[in-house]
Amino acid sequence: MNQPQLRLLSTPSPIENHSPLYVDVDSARLWNLVTDATVHLILRKPALQELARRRDPHLMDYCENLLGLDDYENWLTAISTLVALGTTEAVDRLILVYVQSLNDDRKLVLSMVAKVLTAEHVKPFSIMVREVAVPGELDVSGWTKIATSTLHDVCKRFGIEVHGVSVGAKEEMGTATPETQNLDEITTIPDK
Repeated sequence: MNQPQLRLLSTPSPIENHSPLYVDVDSARLWNLVTDATVHLILRKPALQELARRRDPHLMDYCENLLGLDDYENWLTAISTLVALGTTEAVDRLILVYVQSLNDDRKLVLSMVAKVLTAEHVKPFSIMVREVAVPGELDVSGWTKIATSTLHDVCKRFGIEVHGVSVGAKEEMGTATPETQNLDEITTIPDK
């Protein structure tokens, strides 16, 4: 009898070889831009990303406000800003957003958490990833090695054979070396 299979797909991430837009702007001016409601949200996103890169302590509160608004674009901006922030507190909040979300939004949040997952959040992520640990195909572009390793472990428990991106067991502990990484078969999606 054939075992159910999950094929992991991965698109190479584009190489960024330019400086962030607001790298030379002080935080006070960035906050002026971010909080200016007359400026379209798309134009405020680079400032939010720069504040996240700087690990600005007020960013979590700002993201909470965005998440509380009844607007999908604000919600998406908050999610991407939390991912860029990448702190333990930000990942905790992303996991809570996942729990509070509905089907398609849950998959988006799961994918975002997978891009910043560390060993500290493996347990809740292993519960989250059960939703996508099903036969078929799954795009794991940008996922950390810990996230793909966790997916492998969950699939193994469910009796699903995984093909594509894989990592060695030591990676989930955060101690992988080049010798312990086993990238046996990477399937890439060509850029369009």
